[in-house]
Amino acid sequence: MEPVLSEHTFGRDGELAALRGALADTAAGAGGCLVLRGQAGVGKSHLLRATVTLAGGLDVAVAHREAFKLDLAAPLVTLAGALRACTQEAPEFGWLFEGPRGEEPFRTIDRLRTALEDFAARQPLLVVIDDAQWMDELSALAVRELVPALASAPVCWLLAGRPDGGSTPGMQTLDWLAAHHATSIDVPILDEDAVAGLSAAVLGADVDNTVLALAGSCGGIPLRVTQLMRALRASHQVLMQAGRATVTGDELPSSFMDTVENVLTSLSEDAQWLVRATSVLDRPFGMAAAARLTGRPGPALFSPLREALGDFLTDGTGLTFTHDLVRQAVRNNLPHAVREQLHRTAAEIARDEGRPALEVAEHLLRSGHDGTGEAVTMLSTAAREVAVAAPATAADLMVHALDTLGAHDPKRTPLVAEAVGLLASAARLDKARELGEQALAAGLDAETEAKLLLGLAEAFKHAGHNETAEAYADRALALEAVTTGTRARLHAIRAHARVYTDDLAGADADGTASDELGREGGEFGAAVFGLTARSLAAQAQGRMADALAHAATATRLADQARGHARHRHPRIWLASAQTTLDDFTGAEQTLLRGSTDADALGTAWDKPLWHYYRTALLAARGRLDEAAAEADAGVDTAERLTAIQLAVPLLGALSRISVLRGDLVAANAQLTRMRAFIASGITAAPEDVVWSEAVYLHATADDEAAYGLLTGLYEALPHRLALLVLEPGAAATLAGVALAAGDPARAAAVSEAAAELSRRNPGSRSAAGAAAHAAGLVLGDTARLRQAVDEFRHAGRPLAVAAALADAAAAGQGREDRAVLESWYDESLSIVTDCGADGARRQLEERLGAWRVTPPDGKAVPPRLLPELSPAEERVALLVADGLTNSQVAAELYLSRHTVDSHLRKIFVKLEIKRRVELAARVAARRHPP
Repeated sequence: MEPVLSEHTFGRDGELAALRGALADTAAGAGGCLVLRGQAGVGKSHLLRATVTLAGGLDVAVAHREAFKLDLAAPLVTLAGALRACTQEAPEFGWLFEGPRGEEPFRTIDRLRTALEDFAARQPLLVVIDDAQWMDELSALAVRELVPALASAPVCWLLAGRPDGGSTPGMQTLDWLAAHHATSIDVPILDEDAVAGLSAAVLGADVDNTVLALAGSCGGIPLRVTQLMRALRASHQVLMQAGRATVTGDELPSSFMDTVENVLTSLSEDAQWLVRATSVLDRPFGMAAAARLTGRPGPALFSPLREALGDFLTDGTGLTFTHDLVRQAVRNNLPHAVREQLHRTAAEIARDEGRPALEVAEHLLRSGHDGTGEAVTMLSTAAREVAVAAPATAADLMVHALDTLGAHDPKRTPLVAEAVGLLASAARLDKARELGEQALAAGLDAETEAKLLLGLAEAFKHAGHNETAEAYADRALALEAVTTGTRARLHAIRAHARVYTDDLAGADADGTASDELGREGGEFGAAVFGLTARSLAAQAQGRMADALAHAATATRLADQARGHARHRHPRIWLASAQTTLDDFTGAEQTLLRGSTDADALGTAWDKPLWHYYRTALLAARGRLDEAAAEADAGVDTAERLTAIQLAVPLLGALSRISVLRGDLVAANAQLTRMRAFIASGITAAPEDVVWSEAVYLHATADDEAAYGLLTGLYEALPHRLALLVLEPGAAATLAGVALAAGDPARAAAVSEAAAELSRRNPGSRSAAGAAAHAAGLVLGDTARLRQAVDEFRHAGRPLAVAAALADAAAAGQGREDRAVLESWYDESLSIVTDCGADGARRQLEERLGAWRVTPPDGKAVPPRLLPELSPAEERVALLVADGLTNSQVAAELYLSRHTVDSHLRKIFVKLEIKRRVELAARVAARRHPP
């Protein structure tokens, strides 16, 4: 039998149907996410409670918690509180009862993911968070990470929030989920029939037009209607006439506060005082706190509490008000002096209970002028407490402290530098710059000024605004009497910024300075970061061995120095250098170890970069399906972390892979997203942006437009050889586009630049292949093209081999034996087909004609179990069908978990299924057909 639902679900048939459907899907093994949004009092909480009731009848476990504004200062309290309150025994969540462990945020999120996967493997789970706009920042980040990660597991997320929550981490998460990963349900106001039904339910009788007229003044908000009906009943202004309720009297409630007050005055004086005194607490509270606020012993409150329960208070994991609007109405009716005194007492209670500093500060700020100074101290303390796990919240707290002090308070200046750093960490660049420039104008000592400028430089660098970052670093480095360690950090930041402003010599000089000064001043993190900048600069200049040497030195130093140096993750750039030198096995091992170390450290900034360089490695090896999944996961990760500057190169890589795979629609969409990010002021390397645009235009046969777009890249040769280093096959494409545009001189310049790269790197087979390919194309020399084939084959770059074979087949027509040409063509076609490069395959067929391909062993290719999927997707699908979790699949296939998540989402779409059990059934049917 279906549970009986509350009277407050009147007029919500559509919303309840959607919630029932989601629950049924979860009970059957599917995941999902629903976001309920609507103004305060519209009935979201009642819909959540109705869903929790329904879940109980479907054997779906429930983890339910209401978020409170003070959650913002307690990292993970919202989500951990929900999971700790799980309705079923959950040893997987036992570690959450141990309290904070001091680990990095992403390490905690990884543990949460594993725990949820393990729990969901044995029972479906509904996670409910009410007033989610008040989620703490770490919980919000975890939800953004976990909702897409667990989309294939029977975990249903149900979050409700109201749009007046401001730009909190929770509100941003709700918006992001609604846009990308959730079904959004806007809960509207009630229509007239629903208002009439609700009024009748509260009064226990049919209602006449006098009641409906009053109820109509509530704007269709269920909470207001309910409170009004209760107020009329409490003041005995409802009479029954002929079995219908009617309203009498002249003194009718004129506002929501009046209705709440009318209901409150119907209670005894002791119950009224209990409700009024506790209205200053905007979180769950216990009897001890209520006793101190009321000045009454605990046992004396038992009877008043029974009166207050229902209309004003509820008892769950603690005593709370039935709705925050009710609490605010009661509190706002308190005399000012009484309210201040209650807040002073509440501050003492919070301090004695060891509550977060923010809670103490909020009460102090409301307790009168005497509490302001101490409140500022508490706010700044709270900011420092949560800075690592919740930088945006910490920034808000510090700004709040500054606003409390006022513009001319002498305590203000020391706090500004901290605030700028926190705002920078939270990517709030405009506010960071505003406060920073104000402080700089006020005059600071050299070291403080340098650190303030360093914070601004780091912020703008990590946000992709490299020119601004360089300018701030310039200002700081021009100061005298700055410590060696600070100078080392400034040089490191400027080195990385200069790589992207194309000052490669300057980047190398800054990298050298940061290395030397960092070692001298004990700032090994700066030394490591400077060395990685040198690696990037060397790579861009075509000094591939130097790039490897600098990255290797940085890695050794980080391993030796440990501490902050390890957080710079130099293996990112070591793997890149290894990939460019065709050491794919070494690069794979480096990426595996580096990303494993990064997961253990729990850092966030680096996550999209691991995806980017893993994408480059997979693409070089011709594993396009895996490369696409890796890049897609990287973009998703960058957007979840709001690291949009890192989404730009990932989108560029993804678009180039889409072109190779023949999906020009997807490539265009990815480029459109990339352009939108760049329009916000982000700068990125031309190899990521311009080259990606040109590859798309070349694929659409618009070589004239591609040629025009590539002007800057042509002119940068041979000064900047990054494109040929990172993508050796680009040399032939650049030359081919120039030839198609009628510019043989520029094509020859590309060929000479590739030859110069090969001369600088005599041991690189890829560089030799690039030089031979470009020269063969410019000269129409099949011998050079065959040399390119051999070099690329030794380098292990199959797609480059295929391109050189195709060009050799085209150049050799009329000069080479037809059987030879056919063999070159056939091998090229076989390679691109095996790599999943459908775009390259179609171009090849259109260019040279569809000659038949015979597999090398002369045997038919064996059929696959799931031909609807790519080979990479099939490998994931088969392991999932065998019962492995996404984390276990990732470990089995040496993939990132995000990549497995991405694969599985696509598998579900392609197979038109929603549940892992359906995938298992599909695989079983294919393995054992009837």
